Amino acid sequence: MTAVFLATYLAAMLAIGIAMRHRASAGEQSFYVADRSYGPWRGFAALASTTTGGSSTIVCAALVYRHGLAGVWLDLSGAVGLFLLGAFLAGRVRRTGAFTLPEIAGRFYGREARGVAGVLVVTAEIAWFALLAEASQTVLTATFGIAPMPALLISAAVFVAYTALGGQYAVVATDLVQYALMVAGILVVGTIASAPHFRAALPAAARTFPVSPSLGWKEVFGWLLLIGLPHLVGGDIYSKLLSCRDERSARLAAFGAAASKVAFGAAVAAIALGARAAGLALANPSAALPSALLAFAPGILGSFAAVALLATMQSSADSVLLTAASTSVRDVAPLFNRQPGFRAARRLIPIYGALGLLLALEMREIVETLKLGYSIFAAGMILPVLFGFFPALWVPPRDAIAAMLAGGAAALLGRLFPGLLLHRDPVAVGTAINLAILLFGVVRTRALGRCPGDYGLAARAAPEKG
Repeated sequence: MTAVFLATYLAAMLAIGIAMRHRASAGEQSFYVADRSYGPWRGFAALASTTTGGSSTIVCAALVYRHGLAGVWLDLSGAVGLFLLGAFLAGRVRRTGAFTLPEIAGRFYGREARGVAGVLVVTAEIAWFALLAEASQTVLTATFGIAPMPALLISAAVFVAYTALGGQYAVVATDLVQYALMVAGILVVGTIASAPHFRAALPAAARTFPVSPSLGWKEVFGWLLLIGLPHLVGGDIYSKLLSCRDERSARLAAFGAAASKVAFGAAVAAIALGARAAGLALANPSAALPSALLAFAPGILGSFAAVALLATMQSSADSVLLTAASTSVRDVAPLFNRQPGFRAARRLIPIYGALGLLLALEMREIVETLKLGYSIFAAGMILPVLFGFFPALWVPPRDAIAAMLAGGAAALLGRLFPGLLLHRDPVAVGTAINLAILLFGVVRTRALGRCPGDYGLAARAAPEKG
C-alpha cells in the first residue's frame, strides 16, 4: 500500500509541473514569482511548507531523540525568525518588488554586492538541497529498505522535473498538496499514533526544557543564530513573500508560517520522544521519525504518514532549487555581463540538483549537512541585508561586501576545519566578524560627516532595472 501511495503522489506532482508549464513560460515574473498573484492563504501554505522541511522534521526528531525535549529548539528558532519577519520585514520585502534576495541587497549596496550575495545564496541553497536529499533518502530507506544511492536518485528526480517545468507556479501548486499531506500525515496521524508511547515513562533528562544535560544554553543560542536568522532573511523564504500580491498577504504568510513551525515542532518532538520511550533501537537517530511513524501508525495510516513525510522534504527542496537557479541567472550572471533569461534557469535546476546529490553523498551525516548550509548563509548574508533595511545602519558598499565575504568564509572554514577557530561555534565567530566590519563602516561613515543612508536613498526609492 505504501508503494501505491508513493506512486500516486509522485505522479500527481509531475502532473502539476506539466500543467503549470505554459503559465510559467509567460516570462520572468511568471517563472520566478508566479505573477505575484498569491493572497494570504496561498502565501501561508507556500511559506509554511517551504520552512517545514528536512530540518523541521528529520533533523529535529534526531535532536529530540538524542537530547530530549530541548532538541525542539531547532524548530522554535525558526519560528522566532519567522515571527520577527512578519513583524518587521515581510511588508518591506514585498514592497521592493524584487525577484530575489540578492537583488534586494543590490538595491542597498550596488551591483557588486548583488553578485557576491548571489554567490553566497547559491552556495547555501545547494547545501540545503543536499540536506533535503539526504532527508528524503532517509525516509525512503526506512520505509522501503531501498539502498542509499537509488533512494537519493528517486527522491531528487521528481521535484527536479516539476520545478524545472513549472517554476514558481508549480512550486506553490505542489506546496498546497504537500502541506495538506504534511498536516494530515504528521500533525494528525503521527501525533495521535505516538500519544500512547509519548505518555510512557521517560527519563527526567529527556523531559527537561528549555535545556537538557546534553544541550545547554550555548547550544540553544547557537541554534537561534544558525536557524533563526536564516528564517528572518532567506532566499527561498523571500521568494514566497515576493510572490504575494501585496504587503498584507506577505505579513500574514510569515505569521502563519511561524505558528505552523511551532505546531510541527511540537508534533515531531512528541513522535521522537514516543520513539525513545518505546525503546526503538536506532543505529542512526536521523531515522527516528520515519521509523516511529511506521511502527506506531497501523497499516494503511503508517503508509500514508510515510508518504506525507516525503512530501515534507520535497516541499522545501523545490523552492531551494528554484532559488538557486533564479539567483544564478538574475544576480550572478550579470557580474560577467551575461543576461541569459529565465529559460536558462530551467536548465540550471537539474545541474544544481546533481551538485546537491554529490554533496549529499560526500557529507553522509544529515545534521552536519544542515550546519554547513546554514553556516555559510547565516554568517555571510543576513546582517548586511538587515542593516540595509534600516537607513540609520547603512554602510558603504565596500564594507558590506567585506562583511559578507569575511563572515561567510570564517563560518565555512570553521565548519570544515574546526581547529582554525579554536573549536568555537563557526556561525557565532563568522557573525561576530561580519558585525564588527559593519559597525566599523557605520562609525567611519559618521566620522566622515556623511549621513547614514545617503548613498542608498535613491536605490531604495525605486525598483532596480533588470
